[in-house]
Amino acid sequence: MKKIIMMSNVILTLLFLTLATLLITALVVFLNGSDVLNFTHANGTRLWIGLEVTGSWKSTANTLSANSFNTMTWLALPQMLPYIIINLILIRLFMLYRQGLFFNLKNIQCFKWLGGLLILQFLFVAFYPALLVTLLNMFTGSDLKRAVMIQDTDIISFIVGLIIYVIAWIMKQAQQLQQEQELVI
Repeated sequence: MKKIIMMSNVILTLLFLTLATLLITALVVFLNGSDVLNFTHANGTRLWIGLEVTGSWKSTANTLSANSFNTMTWLALPQMLPYIIINLILIRLFMLYRQGLFFNLKNIQCFKWLGGLLILQFLFVAFYPALLVTLLNMFTGSDLKRAVMIQDTDIISFIVGLIIYVIAWIMKQAQQLQQEQELVI
């Protein structure tokens, strides 16, 4: 039990650090209007905080930037949203573990949310760029090319989401069996 609580504290620290990094990056991109913020110290130390559109959205980002659309606003920030939510769900789950709660309804709900979010993220990653380009074409009169692109990492995230959702369902069934067993004399 102590090992689980100790590891939960370590993981929580890393999750909070990751969440802070994601939020700072989103804030920098949103407020600065640039994809990179540079800090340079007199001793030559450089620090930069930045964001880049990657993966299956890269070709859409190239198309948008070639036509003077801000890829950070239209693609990078929406691409970060699922990661922020995943971090929040994991923080909630490991807070429960830290409290010694392992197989209760709150944990099961975290697993359902996590699995469901990974499944929804797959759909979002697959269809958002094409939907965005369609809407931009409609409202701006531009003629941007649409594409639905799915990479192997997107498919893996979808499968992991399904597995996590099934694990949540199994945990719920086990929890119900345990409750029924406690009622039997």
